Amino acid sequence: MKTIELEGRRLGAGERIFIAVETGVTCNGDVQTALGVIDAAAAAGADAVKFMIIGADHFMSDRSVAYEYEWAGGKRSENMYTMFKSLEFSQGEWVRIRDHCRARGLVFYATVDYLPGVDLAEELGVPAYKLSSWDSANLPLIKKMVHTGKPIQVDTGPTALADLDKLLGFVRAEGGSDVVLVHCSHALNDSGQNLRTIPYLREVFDVPVGYSADSRDQVPDLLAVALGACFLEKRVTLDRGYEGHHHIKALEPDEFRDWVKLVRRAETLLGRDGVFPSEEDLRQKAQYFVSLVAEGDIARGTVIREDMLRCKRPGTGIAPEYAPMIIGRKAHRDIGHNQLIAWGDV
Repeated sequence: MKTIELEGRRLGAGERIFIAVETGVTCNGDVQTALGVIDAAAAAGADAVKFMIIGADHFMSDRSVAYEYEWAGGKRSENMYTMFKSLEFSQGEWVRIRDHCRARGLVFYATVDYLPGVDLAEELGVPAYKLSSWDSANLPLIKKMVHTGKPIQVDTGPTALADLDKLLGFVRAEGGSDVVLVHCSHALNDSGQNLRTIPYLREVFDVPVGYSADSRDQVPDLLAVALGACFLEKRVTLDRGYEGHHHIKALEPDEFRDWVKLVRRAETLLGRDGVFPSEEDLRQKAQYFVSLVAEGDIARGTVIREDMLRCKRPGTGIAPEYAPMIIGRKAHRDIGHNQLIAWGDV
């Protein structure tokens, strides 16, 4: 499987899990809030912050669409076009946000939903793109992303297996290769999450596979780590009480810091393929394994019989499996009761 490099950080099987903060909506279209989220991401030890370069005039034809979402104060209905417009940044604001990411040692990249947005992202120098679940069939947009030569993070969402195969085939036909598939589900119950999709996608397509959370719940994230996700994305907000979409689903800075620690611990606990007893296991092995000892006093010159040997702690002597090599030999010295048998004793 190919490993992808993003500004000095490597993403792929065998690498440390790449952690990205999702703040496309939770930055509220406000520069100061965006900078605060970046600071929170850096303080927690994230690798990247993923924004959304939004152009509502380019991707919404029906501007009367209203949608309902939940926030800390309950349910709310809002005009979708108005909401998206409120989340747009000017190029100058984007430069400020990008520069703050770089100053804090974070990768800055973005979801782009419209063609001119790719041009803006290129001007900003993003090292990668995210293709949202809703654009998996937007071939003109995908083509333009591919032709930048940058890696593309593809959220799966409602995309079926055959459609993912078409998408990856299209990317490769256009000369692209660096794709990260990210399992994300908007299921309303546990059974719909189907986290086994993560290793399945990795096996079928032989590309890095990650997981993007749709809630504050940490159990799916840890399961994703256990199932081999090499990328995790989590929403972060400065205040879950903010009005607006997704804040209720996001972690606040202190929570996110604890979450990163939890993920890193889970990653450490998983370790690597193979059997590797720990230093403490080996220390205890010496104490609690058994060795060959004399069952009674054995005089020098005595031919050692099986009934003269016992297996007792500690495990620092000859292992019991070598008893046949001791039995029938003569003792070279007097061996006291319960003394460890050494190879030089026979």
